[in-house]
Amino acid sequence: MPIRRVAVAAAACVALAGCGAQPVDDRPTVRIAPAVQPAQAIPLGGFLPTADDLSAALGTGPNGFMGPTVEGGEDTLLRSVGEAQVTPADCAGAPYRLQQAVYRDSPVLSVASASWAGGGFDAAPVSAFVGVVQMGSAAAAQDFFATTTERWRRCAGQTVALQQPGLGSGELSRVTDVVFDDSVVAASVLHVSAGTEAPTGLRAVGVTGDCVVDVEVVDPRAPARADGAAAVTELVLDRIAAQR
Repeated sequence: MPIRRVAVAAAACVALAGCGAQPVDDRPTVRIAPAVQPAQAIPLGGFLPTADDLSAALGTGPNGFMGPTVEGGEDTLLRSVGEAQVTPADCAGAPYRLQQAVYRDSPVLSVASASWAGGGFDAAPVSAFVGVVQMGSAAAAQDFFATTTERWRRCAGQTVALQQPGLGSGELSRVTDVVFDDSVVAASVLHVSAGTEAPTGLRAVGVTGDCVVDVEVVDPRAPARADGAAAVTELVLDRIAAQR
């Protein structure tokens, strides 16, 4: 009889132990990923070349002057040319630099630009305009560059007409010599306004990371350096890559 009582007690202990086990919570765990932080606008003026940089890149000697830097947001893009005033509209970006009409469909965060003039005092100066645009992401910058390259390629050999109210006959620009690689697209642009031919403009746009570089060079020297705008663009791309 004592043996039976011990067995019953042992069985009871086992049963109680089983009943006392903690239940397993197999409900799915909800994990909340941290929100993606929006890109922050950064000052871009430090990426612009110096007067000495441009003098060296364009081979003009030391007599160069850099104008003041203009910095800000999307509202600091140029508005001298409206898309509706240019035919074909998709070609506006080749002859005309840093235009709001060209960038308006892109997520522009910040802009910096400056003008430069250099050369000897006994001839017309060589001039350059350099702009840097920060996009909302590297993907957006690459998309803008790809679109720009395709548009310039299609505009090669075309005459672009600009009609602005109150300015008479307007301006005709012929886009030629379009060349491009993975980071820079360049072209030459011949402007004619009211029958008067201007020196050939050299244009280039480049991309690195989330930044687009927009350059125009006007070089009246004969022969002008055909790759002047591309050389300046690559200079600025290198400055951006080295500092970010």
